[in-house]
Amino acid sequence: MRSFLHENPTIAFGLGLPLLLVVIFLLISGIPTLLVDPPQHDVLYATEYYNDQQGVQISVVDQKVLVSYRGIAQGGRTPRLWRHHSKTGAVQEIAIILPPSLTSLGAKTVEPRDTLTSTPINVPDLAGLVVDSSSIAPDGYEFSTGSDRYSGNIFGGLFYSSRYRHQAALSKDGRSVRLPNADNYYYRKNTRFIGWVVSP
Repeated sequence: MRSFLHENPTIAFGLGLPLLLVVIFLLISGIPTLLVDPPQHDVLYATEYYNDQQGVQISVVDQKVLVSYRGIAQGGRTPRLWRHHSKTGAVQEIAIILPPSLTSLGAKTVEPRDTLTSTPINVPDLAGLVVDSSSIAPDGYEFSTGSDRYSGNIFGGLFYSSRYRHQAALSKDGRSVRLPNADNYYYRKNTRFIGWVVSP
């Protein structure tokens, strides 16, 4: 085999160049993981979040997460709220339970003035959290959504299309951390950044 490749350098070059490019690409893509520190702050984000005038609203005011229901009757979709733990990589769903004081659509005729009613929702898992809603975390990481071209290996990323799929991630200086449960098809805006947990 060696003698064959030695006698046919063109074939050897043709076989070796793709492998060399793959190795170089893997080395370059792995450098940020080695040089850039991992995220230091947990991040809160919501999925299935639609910009409806009525329904669950999530906002950050004075570094506290406020969850409320706009309207007087239950209806539409309720977003799912997640906390990504930076130290372990685990993701925790934070339950949003609508208060019983809200009626159902079938039990009440909704008037236009009712849509302006805002009912606070108590979310115990958010109690005591200090949240920074800045677009960039204190440690320099940024929350972003975009096309997901990763499918587990370099070849999947090169040959499989993800045209209609979007993925949320934390990124800094070339290092990227994908966030679980944030896959969206067609509409990436359905994943909403809430804020960085800075304390406790």
